[in-house]
Amino acid sequence: MFYSFIWYLCHFIAFVLGGISFKNRKNIPVEGSFICAGNHRSSIDPFLIGLGMKRQMAFVAKDSLFRIPVIKNLLLWVNANPIDRSGSPKLVISKTVDILRGGKPIAIFPEGTRNKGEEALMDFKKGAALLAIEAGVPIVPVGIKNSSRTFGRKTVIYGKPIMPPVGNDKLSRDALTKTLYDEILKLLVD
Repeated sequence: MFYSFIWYLCHFIAFVLGGISFKNRKNIPVEGSFICAGNHRSSIDPFLIGLGMKRQMAFVAKDSLFRIPVIKNLLLWVNANPIDRSGSPKLVISKTVDILRGGKPIAIFPEGTRNKGEEALMDFKKGAALLAIEAGVPIVPVGIKNSSRTFGRKTVIYGKPIMPPVGNDKLSRDALTKTLYDEILKLLVD
């Protein structure tokens, strides 16, 4: 119930601040779990990705955000899961793979943090590739335009799903990470 309320509230706020458009929503799988992986310029990016979905998503967020009472409640309402980035990487991977295997799509940001620089994308961490391979789910690349501006139309572009390779070796993870980077970059410059 709260998820739906937040979904409609965010649509209203986006409308007031200049609107939001979604492109290529046909690329979003209608069933099964998957990873939405997008560029990250603003704290509203997870909401923008989720607004384009016709079903509930789960999110991962750094655990320090859950220490702020108002933010914590909002994050819990939108199915966010706290991740201790300084903790065991295996635990983070395991927890996130469990969410995916539970059938929920999940949104993550391969840059690992918000990009405040001039470049379109920062270097990607390998987590999105590792999660996709471990859980055996596709990655939907997402390009988010103008999210760092308070006013003006925001655009969310969903790319075609990328199927993970069968092998879980360094070469496979690196190749999938590069493919994901290239696909998101294409969405941002088109």
